[in-house]
Amino acid sequence: MADKVREFDSEYLKQKRELRRKRQKQIQYSVFGVLLFFILLILIYMFTPLSKISSVEIKGNNNVSKSDISKAINVKDDSRMYTYSTSKAEKKLKENTLVKDAKVTKHFPNKMTVKVTEDQIVALIKKKDKYVPITEDGTELENFQDSVLDDGPIIDGFDKERKDKIIRQLAEMPAKVRGLISEVKYDPQPNMQNQVKLFTTDNLQVVGNLNTIGSKMKYYPQMSQSLDRDESGNLKKAGLY
Repeated sequence: MADKVREFDSEYLKQKRELRRKRQKQIQYSVFGVLLFFILLILIYMFTPLSKISSVEIKGNNNVSKSDISKAINVKDDSRMYTYSTSKAEKKLKENTLVKDAKVTKHFPNKMTVKVTEDQIVALIKKKDKYVPITEDGTELENFQDSVLDDGPIIDGFDKERKDKIIRQLAEMPAKVRGLISEVKYDPQPNMQNQVKLFTTDNLQVVGNLNTIGSKMKYYPQMSQSLDRDESGNLKKAGLY
């Protein structure tokens, strides 16, 4: 009887071990199959047009042309997603004097986004026979050849120290307000050495202080509508900020 029990146990354990081996092989085959499938997908992606960069969306540019951005990022017909360096593209974009920051992002499977943050052009200054754009940090773009959309007002009569001050004040203004100003002149008076005069696009003149005009002008759009004008539409009395 004991021999029969031992024989039964031995046969049972043998079958159990066999089933375990079969399950292990099935798991191994499944894992191998999944890995092989993913390897094939990766190879298909890498060596077919699917991984070539098919489109680039450019955002945030106003004064930097799309052609200049495209030239800087240098995406070619055979550029592939997995070899293209976004860090090099960002570094190249930041070499442009108007680009404050740049972010290049890949989107699977083959698209890319370029987002640039520009330095604002807040003023123009006449030098010889041309007007030179000035950015918010005071940089004069003497070699700038492209047309500008946000060019700001012409500034006139400022020495270097006062020019730096008026640039900071213009940079403080909202772009919409700054766009309403056509010219800013240094206009000192005996008892007001910091006086400036602003000429607006709606034919008004605003007198202000060089040190505070930036924060005060944010109220200009509302105030200009409430000021008294003569029959020709001109302001009867200059505003003082």
